[in-house]
Amino acid sequence: MPTSDLNLSDTALHADLAELRTRFPETRALYREVCGLLFFCYGVTPTANKLYSLVRKGSMGTPAEVLQQFWQELRGRTRVTIDHPDLPDALKEIAAEAVKTIWQAANEAASSELSALRAEARHAAHMAESERDAARAETAAAREDALALSAQLGEARQAHEAVQADLASERQAHAATQAGLEAGRAELEAAGRQLAELRTQFSTELERAREQVQIAQERAEAGERRALRELDQERTARQKSERLAEELRAELAQARNEAREAVVAHAETRARLEARAAALDCSLGVGKAIFNLKKGIDAGIHRD
Repeated sequence: MPTSDLNLSDTALHADLAELRTRFPETRALYREVCGLLFFCYGVTPTANKLYSLVRKGSMGTPAEVLQQFWQELRGRTRVTIDHPDLPDALKEIAAEAVKTIWQAANEAASSELSALRAEARHAAHMAESERDAARAETAAAREDALALSAQLGEARQAHEAVQADLASERQAHAATQAGLEAGRAELEAAGRQLAELRTQFSTELERAREQVQIAQERAEAGERRALRELDQERTARQKSERLAEELRAELAQARNEAREAVVAHAETRARLEARAAALDCSLGVGKAIFNLKKGIDAGIHRD
């Protein structure tokens, strides 16, 4: 693969780099492994700039030194030397060239197989990236749904808290109502007992009243019978009284007539008596004058 085809944002490449960072924490060893990764796994010719852009550790001279050492080791591996005491030098060169050719052919075959594997890996990586993008979209949608659900959950919590507050108020009101109900039941029981006592007392008093009414009724009937007898007696007495009144009226009329006659006679008698009194008064006046005269005469005589 040419150097220009290297995708620095390749997911597989970054995954391999992350694994190498964990396995080779030393800077020069990490640069050396990254050189091998680029050349043998991705078919990219490593450069100092590429290495530093991927590793970003140490100074710029470090990837250059490691890259030079990598090329020297690679050339040493591709040079095949055959040392055998019985072989002439020309045969040794032919054998070395043959082994080199075999190694290069094997390396090319491995590179071809590696390219196919690399293509499959890229396709898998591409599919993984697509799945990753889809997963990210789904994650974003899930986050939005989660935010919506969180908002709904907040509203539900607020509603739940409001319901809990209302429930607490209702519980307090229920407790107060229950206490009032218990007090009402106690008062009702007390009123029931008092009502039972009143009913007993009322029954007793009612029985007494019935007895008193019975007695009063008997008394009333006896009084009525007595009143009827007295009424009959009164009627008889009234009849007698009426007859007696008639007799008395007759006697009163007679007495009035006699009284009138007595008044007339008394008036006549009074007139006669007054006339006689007047006459006596005159006689008495004359007598007094004579007496006084006589008394004066006697007095004069005694003075003499």
